[in-house]
Amino acid sequence: MQKILVLLFSLLLLACSEEAPKVNADLGSPEFAAGEFFHSLYTTKDLERAKALSTKSYARILDAYGNTRGVVRTLYNMSFDEVNISIDRTGKNLREQYGNTAEITMLFEGKSNGNKKIELRVVKMVKEDGQWLVEGVKSDPYARTAV
Repeated sequence: MQKILVLLFSLLLLACSEEAPKVNADLGSPEFAAGEFFHSLYTTKDLERAKALSTKSYARILDAYGNTRGVVRTLYNMSFDEVNISIDRTGKNLREQYGNTAEITMLFEGKSNGNKKIELRVVKMVKEDGQWLVEGVKSDPYARTAV
């Protein structure tokens, strides 16, 4: 009986835990911070968390859109019904890091209105007080038209 209660309690704890970002990167790296930023926008839909992972000036820009839906649809022009966010590891330079700045290419694969959709974004990161923060997001470097 005691084993069953422990099992049920364990399942309850697992069901209530928040889904962590699934980014193949080291904790504390700019890649992890960029993945966590987009995880907060697309998966947990937590604008406050996204702003906490941004510089003060970029957090003000995010705040101007009111909610995560406004940010992803209007600012990034990337809305998905479901999305898998990962680091783009196809290029030669996974990360361009120079001291306290870095640029990370993120890959977004998902569905929008039933259609498969793939997007790339370059995330400009800056290290402030030992923490990597999002300073800006550039549009797809391979797109034929600017977003």
